[in-house]
Amino acid sequence: MAHSLQIMTWNIQAAIGTTRYSQYVTRAHHQVFNTSAKRSTLEKIAEIVSTHDVVCLQEVDLGGRRSGFACQAEQIATLSGHTHVAVQRNRTIPGISLHGNAILSRYALSNIHDFKLPGRVKGRGCLIANVQVGQGISVANLHLSLGRNDQALQLEAVAGHLPRQHPFVVVGDFNCTNSSTHLEAFAEANKARIANHPLLPTYPSWRPQKDLDHIVHSDSISIDQRHCLAHQLSDHLPVSAEISF
Repeated sequence: MAHSLQIMTWNIQAAIGTTRYSQYVTRAHHQVFNTSAKRSTLEKIAEIVSTHDVVCLQEVDLGGRRSGFACQAEQIATLSGHTHVAVQRNRTIPGISLHGNAILSRYALSNIHDFKLPGRVKGRGCLIANVQVGQGISVANLHLSLGRNDQALQLEAVAGHLPRQHPFVVVGDFNCTNSSTHLEAFAEANKARIANHPLLPTYPSWRPQKDLDHIVHSDSISIDQRHCLAHQLSDHLPVSAEISF
């Protein structure tokens, strides 16, 4: 019996809500302090993700000062109705922020695995969980570094944690385009496919030019209705898809 899931990946930029380049400077204080605007942004994000079964978030603040010492993943899940949450803390800036990834799900999560990715600068990670639908599907949520060499090392590390006889998806902010040779090599080595038709530029959200956010899936999975949602609540646009397995 075939099963399907609505899945989304979104770098939410800790609800800072940058909508033009100048705001990286003018909203720099949002990287340090909590604001009422962030609560409004989180509510809007929760409303958008509420229609999806599995939501993979990157650049989530898990309880730093800039989020009012509250876990943004838990706040979104409470508002969106996702009853299962897995979080991963990757970088701590004392007294300011707790950077991480999160998976929100309407279905139970098992075999949750949090592992850090190699790189010249520490603070990147991949969070894997088995979503309990049918025989289960492994969902890997990652946020890669900016440099090509680090990305290649990190994708190699991710490959070592993927199931071999089990459907999987790898989603997140790859910080590289789908034509990058190391991303193509990763997919080929793991008998996977990069969902890349049509091309979906996701960054910057106000004038998308680069496709940095991807869904890579095992051969046993098919993807339908893949598209970007035009919501400028972060510097990245969310990518949504229906997957069948």
